[in-house]
Amino acid sequence: MLKQFICLILVAACSSKPVNQEQPTLQGYCGYLTNAEVEAALGRSLTETPIEINEDYLGGKGCSYFAGKDGNGVAYFGYVVIPDKTTFEKNKPDSEAVSGVGDEAFRFNGPDAQQLWVRKGDHYVMVAIGDEPDPEGSKTLAALVLSRLK
Repeated sequence: MLKQFICLILVAACSSKPVNQEQPTLQGYCGYLTNAEVEAALGRSLTETPIEINEDYLGGKGCSYFAGKDGNGVAYFGYVVIPDKTTFEKNKPDSEAVSGVGDEAFRFNGPDAQQLWVRKGDHYVMVAIGDEPDPEGSKTLAALVLSRLK
């Protein structure tokens, strides 16, 4: 009987779903999006584990995603940063207004990718997808993050 119970436990443990595959963990800056959500926006599978970043030139703390390079050396990457209001306002001049996401949004070409900055209420997010810009993918990721910020 004990042997059958142990086998049942092992089968249940081995058949459980991997952590953070279907639901965001909301833990840390990389917890606002699932890998699948980022992969859908990038159009490729991630090749590295997402890492938390803290880069002033990007607007602060966030998460970086990398999906490798293609045969021509084009890199597939993205990052999501949760800036404060001051940083958001500082980046507004000389930008292009964007509709269809948040209460206010704008974009401009950052140092390595086109950046989408979005405000919804008192929450702010910046999303970039590169090497080629993907405005709709950026909007989708920004909306997901903003819906999960508390």
